[in-house]
Amino acid sequence: MPKKNVKNGKKSNRVISKFLTIFMIAALALLIFQIINLNLLPMKLMILVSLVLIILTLIIILMLHFKARKFFSRLLMGLIALCMCAGLAFGNYFIFKTDNTFDKVTSLADSKATSTSIVVLKASSIEKEKDLAGAKIGTIMDMDEEATSRMLKDLDSDKIKYTTKDYSSLDDMMEALYDNEVDAICLNEKYRDILHEGDSYFNFQTDSRVVHQNVHYTKVTKTDNPSDPVNNITKDTFTVLVSGNDSYGTLQDSNTRSDANLLLTVNPKTGTILMTSIPRDYYVELVCPDNEEQACPEGSYDKLTHSGLMGVKSTEKTIEKALGITINYNIRINFSSVVSLVDALDGIDLDIKKGEEVDIFYTNSQPGLSVGKHHVDGETALAFARERHAYADGDNQRVRNQQKVFKAMFKRMISPKMITNYGKFMDALAVAFDTNLSGNEISKFVKYELNSMPKWKIESYAIVADSDTKFCYQAQSYASVVVQNDIMNEVARKKIQAVIDGKSSETVEDPSGFSQTPSKDNAIGNTAELEAMGIINNSGSSSNYSSNDYDYDYDYGNDYSYGSSNDYDYDYSNNYDSSYDDSNYYNPDDNYYGEDSYDDTAG
Repeated sequence: MPKKNVKNGKKSNRVISKFLTIFMIAALALLIFQIINLNLLPMKLMILVSLVLIILTLIIILMLHFKARKFFSRLLMGLIALCMCAGLAFGNYFIFKTDNTFDKVTSLADSKATSTSIVVLKASSIEKEKDLAGAKIGTIMDMDEEATSRMLKDLDSDKIKYTTKDYSSLDDMMEALYDNEVDAICLNEKYRDILHEGDSYFNFQTDSRVVHQNVHYTKVTKTDNPSDPVNNITKDTFTVLVSGNDSYGTLQDSNTRSDANLLLTVNPKTGTILMTSIPRDYYVELVCPDNEEQACPEGSYDKLTHSGLMGVKSTEKTIEKALGITINYNIRINFSSVVSLVDALDGIDLDIKKGEEVDIFYTNSQPGLSVGKHHVDGETALAFARERHAYADGDNQRVRNQQKVFKAMFKRMISPKMITNYGKFMDALAVAFDTNLSGNEISKFVKYELNSMPKWKIESYAIVADSDTKFCYQAQSYASVVVQNDIMNEVARKKIQAVIDGKSSETVEDPSGFSQTPSKDNAIGNTAELEAMGIINNSGSSSNYSSNDYDYDYDYGNDYSYGSSNDYDYDYSNNYDSSYDDSNYYNPDDNYYGEDSYDDTAG
């Protein structure tokens, strides 16, 4: 009997050894195939990695089958083989995630959606589309003829009998709705953002209901967003526009405001990245698309943020005209992108200086950030990046905050923490942005990064200027803007050119007199303003009436049922974790905080 047990034990061990061997060989072959197919590693590194993995696997297999004779040696080699199997499996997962992400981010969305709604006040007796029979609907045909006509044809096809009253501006139509001159309005959803940013209709989101909606899809091709490529992205300096859309949800949704406008000028030879920020409310001459629906008269001025309503290419061309520069590529992200990426990194570290602190965030009425170090989640990072009301310097401070968040994200991505968060981060990255960088250009740049490992130096410059009230083309009314600063425009252009020429942007002097850092009395807070608006009560907590974030989420990927106003489920969630604002700050990754591989002293 004992001999039989020994034989059974040996047989069992051989089965396990064979299984581990087969798994290692199969996983190794698949991993090498994926590495070659991914085409990201330089050839010499690809060969080196493959040889090391092959040799290591062969040594483990030989030791497992021919050297491990005794129980403890067999157990030890079995554990080593098991670890090798796990490592190869993780490597395959790692490469698969990377390949899948590149496939997604290097292709533009297949289509974009333009959504037009019939909107009524909440007190209205109109609940469904059929209740619009006999209703008077306000329109703004001069501003939005094509989308409005589509909606009216939609109502006609459903045999709804109605009348219309046309207005010359968005403000006139909104005033008519609130004064009950019309029963409903026909509203292109891109204008909802404009309404939200003004004091007159700040609460429109909670005052109103959508009773019918028309969604029109337009095919998107590469010709809709062409790049101006450099000859060699690993040698030639290039500039990328990072456009932060003022929306949640997917990037296939209709164009929305460009809430953040950040230029990244990258010189691969010198390892320099210059971040140039432009205020969202910068009063600029629009460069509009040529198509009939979005064309605008020459000399049409508006806030830069409103150029995003006509697409990222319009924002890019508008900035090029204002600064006299060339932008080679663009990247589009939105609010959901920022939240998802920061959360996928398990948060980021923000070191808040005097003049940057926030008492209560304006966007979601949640507790802000005090002076000092904070480890924040995605929602808090987004709220900080969007904050302007809490500062005397307003929009000028917002661009500085956006640069701070971007740098913090970059720090986190190059820290050891990235290893454990890789899968989650790649999942978030795959749907976080789209770009007109080609897959080949991205592949070449990643190869360059892995082969050369440059020590990046990040420099920064933010254009700031004074506020004023000007006529804005998109809204066809006057609004608060930031007037152009010609001196800083020229400084920004020269700094970008300096980086292109292989110099530091810091060699260009700034005679504008505007500081790149906030004054110590810059933080004026939001408490008084939010109390006056009824958003929070005197104790500083949110009131029952409006504790919600007024930004909204339309998921155009869903099927629409127009039978009830309840079919439109807006997302007002805040998901705020107050533990991130603990005054006794503790960062579990404190050992990474000072391990920067780049110089970020420039701003």
